[in-house]
This record gives sequence, structure tokens and C-alpha cells, in this order.
Amino acid sequence: MFLASYVRADENTREAPSVELKGVVVDEKGRALPGASVWVKGTVVGAGTNADGEFSIKLTTKKKCVLRISFMGYAPQEVEVTPGMDSLYRFTLKPSDNALNEVVITGTRTLKPLKDVPVLTRVISQEDIQQINPLDLQSLLEYEMPGLQFGLAHGSGLPELKFQGSAGGYVLFLLDGERISGEGSSNNIDYTLIDIDNIERIEVVKGPMSTLYGSQAMGGVVNIITKDANRPFTGNLSARYGNNDEGKYSLSLGTKQGRFSALTSLSYRIRDAYALKDKNGQISYTHYKDSHGRDSVVADTATRGMTSVKGFEVWSVNQKLSFTFNEQFRISLDGTYYNNHVLDYIQEKEQDVFSTYKINPKIYYTINDNHSLDFSYVFENYEKRIEYKSSPTEKIFGDQTNNVRLNYTGYLHEKHILTAGIEVNTQRLQHYWFDNGSGKTFDAQTYVLYLQEDYKVSDSFSLLAGVRSDCHSKYGFHASPKISLMYRHGVLSLRGGYGMGFRIPSLKELHSEYDMGGQGFFMIYGNEDLDPEISHQGTLSVEVTKGIFNGSVSGYYTRYFHEIGLGLTSDGKNQQYYNAADATRTGLDAMVQFRFKNGLMLKGAYAYIDAHSKVDGYNMASDRPHSLTFTANYSKTMGKVTLSAALNGRWMSSVETWYKSGNGYVQNEYDSRTFCSLNLSGRFPRGFRFTAGVDNLFDFKDKNVTADQSVTPQRGIGFTGTLSVNLADLFKL
Repeated sequence: MFLASYVRADENTREAPSVELKGVVVDEKGRALPGASVWVKGTVVGAGTNADGEFSIKLTTKKKCVLRISFMGYAPQEVEVTPGMDSLYRFTLKPSDNALNEVVITGTRTLKPLKDVPVLTRVISQEDIQQINPLDLQSLLEYEMPGLQFGLAHGSGLPELKFQGSAGGYVLFLLDGERISGEGSSNNIDYTLIDIDNIERIEVVKGPMSTLYGSQAMGGVVNIITKDANRPFTGNLSARYGNNDEGKYSLSLGTKQGRFSALTSLSYRIRDAYALKDKNGQISYTHYKDSHGRDSVVADTATRGMTSVKGFEVWSVNQKLSFTFNEQFRISLDGTYYNNHVLDYIQEKEQDVFSTYKINPKIYYTINDNHSLDFSYVFENYEKRIEYKSSPTEKIFGDQTNNVRLNYTGYLHEKHILTAGIEVNTQRLQHYWFDNGSGKTFDAQTYVLYLQEDYKVSDSFSLLAGVRSDCHSKYGFHASPKISLMYRHGVLSLRGGYGMGFRIPSLKELHSEYDMGGQGFFMIYGNEDLDPEISHQGTLSVEVTKGIFNGSVSGYYTRYFHEIGLGLTSDGKNQQYYNAADATRTGLDAMVQFRFKNGLMLKGAYAYIDAHSKVDGYNMASDRPHSLTFTANYSKTMGKVTLSAALNGRWMSSVETWYKSGNGYVQNEYDSRTFCSLNLSGRFPRGFRFTAGVDNLFDFKDKNVTADQSVTPQRGIGFTGTLSVNLADLFKL
């Protein structure tokens, strides 16, 4: 991640004399803040504080510089210092009333406080993650983001995402600013790939508003930012066990010494598959024309059935390395290995296994205080294999990608930040949907140019405008403009924007030829005549921040052209991808948050979605129009112990859905759903933390688990216990 981990330069008398800059970072009560970040602005040099809050940075010049000091939950400071003048600097940070001073990077590729970003950005912080204490990424996002729902993909049964009325393929997931390759369920990433214990924060840019990360992100960009070594010694050990056959164990060890920084993270996660039965048979209504052309309706009650939810057994390793040559030049290397055995409720003779390995070298070079370059290359090889008990494994899916990017950032005349870059993205895909799993592969290449201007017109008004140009090996050139405006007056902030989205058909949508089920019942065909999807989205938001209160309301309207769907062919038997009629999405988001001085935090968020994907006048969208998330967290410090209680909840409204069957259209209605979790946590001396949790607190269960695949059915109440140890605090390093 650009400027995400900083390491200080050691003395090298052959190159230049070394100047040491020392200091300590404490809170308002004079207590040390271990793990605080101290960064020299305009360079790639920084340090983290040790157990006593101390830091040391060695520079090659005595010129005045600006230090930026930050720590989670505290308001950051920027202070001008002169290296060598004082023997020890002391910085006191105060608790932040809200999270708007938190620095984000996704919308602009430059470090910027959330309150100053013109692009609508939502942050899920480390504090939010600790309060929810989730097993996986899916659970975290469900509790934090209304308007988002996870279901089960037809056929594979793997998690499938919808966000603000857009399918998972419309949301671009990034890991440290780099796109995630591979496919879990259809057109969705493999969500179990993400190690929840390795997440520092998540930044979400809604809608096609990001010039820098991809026009194909029509529904939004989710940038998952992982942890770095932020102390001379970093170590964390965590173990979680749940009575619903789940467990999570992780270990991370790292160091930030001199010019060198390294962090190794290992994780093992397991959740057994489970099955749920219907409480009642689903009642459906079939609307059709009878032989006399009159409208007729037939009601039918399905027999009670059972559905299963797959589990997982995941091993993952992440390695980060970084070396700083001087104040201007730094290199880093990130690597990942992941292996997931998908677990079925009924044990079969074969098992699906997903795996990936990724290598990501980066180079950072600051030309001077105002101009910098960063270069990134990502190679990722994602595979799906079938593991047989009595024969060798068989590779049925392989997604090999190469992404190269050169990015320039320039600060011009104090009010302008110019960002420009070039990208080359290649993909070679082997899919079991190609030629009935014969091993056939297809290739695609995309060449990208992007340009963005961040213009601070005045202290009250700023503008972010850019254009991203994609040149695809099949579809040629397309330019997608974006613009975002922000006006601030006192406690009020107004944001508005327009963005064009552009999604090229996937190789699977173009080239599929697959016998669904392998029994010759029907085929699924790709369509090489598909047109790219285009969207136009407008957004408007109002935000109010005063003391402990922060609240916002935002609305959006999106119009899709050439939306790609999968429907029946003219023979009425097989299915083929096609460009559907135009579709629209209209929505409203609202959020309020109070951070009281006594340790109480209240937060609520609401989302309304009006999604239309009509066929013959019937709306085929299955998005629940109303959803709500809420959090109440209270923490109290008594001596050296901090106790906290966090209640998190989610409510989703009922929804009416339609689908085509024969000569008629079938209407179903699915009930509303509410589920909550409660976590009681204690932080103790020497870095120990224990959390006892109750998931699905009120034992909510869906009535018709077999009928509604657009959501993941909830099982019964669950109990969890999590013990974590900060090894740096344990050994006072």
C-alpha cells in the first residue's frame, strides 16, 4: 500500500552524515502510546514507537521537516521540527471526538483526512473490527454495511454478494490497493481468502467514483488494507473457538529496525458445513394467461426442504518486506499463499480446493518534497482443483493475472494535487465452463491511462476530477470521466459527484459452453457479441459534524445500459448471456454516530435501495429495499484493565421477487430478518485481551431456507471465546 509502512534510514557515513531525531509519544495523561506512527512528510522515512512510546529516526540532513504523528482513536498532529536541535521531542495526542481525522487513501491515492476527501468514502476501522470480533470478512461486512447482502450462489453454494443493488462482479475488491484475482462463486471473489486478523482497516468508495482503481467498479471499490510492522518488535497471537464448529488461530511476527521492516502473518481458520430445514413450505403465486387470454393466478405451497451451507478449512501465509535506502527511495515485497478445502455437509468422494499465490514488488521514489513516483507489479495465480480420495487432484480452474502500474503524484502550487498513471493488466483464464471442462484457456489484455486533479479551490471548496481510459484487446478504447465536489461551511459538508462506470464482459460471459449438472438437461452458453456495460451515477450527500456527533445522508441514482444477464435461449431449454434492457438503481444512505466522553459510542446506518431489473414488466431484482445496522459500545478503564461491551445488529426488510417459469411468472415474498451479536471484552496488562461473544443473540432462524438463496440463512445461537496476546507488550518491547 502506497506509503503504508515506513522504515527509518540507518547511519551510513560513506553516503552522508546521520542526524538522529528522537522523541516520545504519549496520551493526555502522560501514558506511552506504543505502536504510534511517526512519519517525515515528503519522504519515505518513518518509525513506530516502542512499549515506552519512544521512537528514533535517522536523517541525512538538518533541514527543518514536518512530522506527522498518529495513533488509532486519537487526533493526529503535524509538527515542524529541526533535527539535531533538541535531544528529545515529546508529542501528546488527544482522543478524537470522531473518526473524520483518520487518514484514507483509496479515493485519491494520497494520504488525506477523511473529512477532506471529496469522494464519498466509508471506513471500517480496527476499532470496528474488534467490536464485532468476526470469524470472516463476510460477517464483518454484513454488520458494518447496510445495503449489502450475502447469498448462496446457485450451483456452487458459495457466498455471493449484492451491494446497493449491484451484483458482486460490479464491486472491485482490492488488497492493499491491488485488485484481487480469482473467482469463488460466479463473478465474485473468494471471500475466505481474506485473513480477518491481518486487516488494519477497510475503505469503501461507493459507486463508479474512483478514477484510480478501475472503471469496471460500477458498484464501488472495497480496499482492504493489511497490517504492517509498526514497532521495533511486533508480535500478536490469537485463538478463537465457537460452539458452532468454528475456530480461528493466527500468529504474526515482525520488526521495524533501521532501514529494514518485515512482517510475517500465519492463519488457520475452520468452520464446518451445516444444514438447515424449512420451518414452513414456501407459498408462491404463478401469474399467467389462460387459454382465453385472461390473467390467472395459481397458489402453490412447496414441501418443506433442507439446504446446506458450505464450510471451509483455510491455511494462509502473508509476508511483507521493506527496505529504505534513503529519504527518497524505498522498495517492498509482499507475498501471499492461501489454501482452502471447501467443506460439504455430506462428505463426498471429492472435495473442492481453492488456492492462490501472489507476489507484489513495489518501488517508491520521492523526486523532491512535491513530486513522487511509485511502481507496482502483481503476479497472482489462483486455482480451483478437485481433490479425489483415490486419485490425483484435477485442476479445473486457473486464473493467472499480471498487473503493472506506474503512478505519479505531484503537489502543484499548494492547491493542486495531480495524479497520473499507466497500467497494463493481463489475464489468462482456464475455466471448467469452457468447452465442458476440456482445459481450454482464453486471454485478455487491458491498457489503462488515468489522470486526476485534486484542486483545493478555497478553504471551503474543493474539486476532484479525473478520467480513466481503458483500451481492451477485444473492445478497444473507452474513456470514463468522474467528478466530485465538496463544500464545507462550519459544521456542514456537502458532497456531490458524477461517475461513469464501464464493465467489460468477463471471459466466462464471452466463451462459456457448459453442460450444467453434467446430465444434458441444459447448456449455458457465452456470447461473443456482448456489448460492454455502461453506467451513469449521480450522488449527493450532506454531512454534519459537531463535537461528539457525526451524521450524514446521501442519495444516488444509477442508470445501467447493456446490463448483462443470463436467460433462456429461443429454444426455451438452454441459457445464454445477453445484454438486457436498461436498468436503474436508486438509493439513500443515512448514518449517525455519537462518541460520548464517558466511553459510550452509538452508531446506526440505514440504506434504502430501489432496484429495477424488469422483464415484461415484472421486477426480477431480489434486493431487500430497507436495511439497518446498529452498534452500541461501552468501554471503561479501571486501573490497568479496560472492559468493554459491544452490541451489533442488522435488520433487513421483507422483499417481493419474481422469476420466469414456463409461460408464467412466479411471485415469492420473503420475510424480514434481524440478527444481533454481543461481545464482552477485557484488555489486561502485558497485552492480554479476552472476548466472550454471543452470535445470533435472539436465535433468529429463516422460515424458508431452501427458497431464498439471495441471503445466507442464519443458524441458531452461537457462543465464541477469543484470546489474543500482544507479544510486544508482553515482553515490553
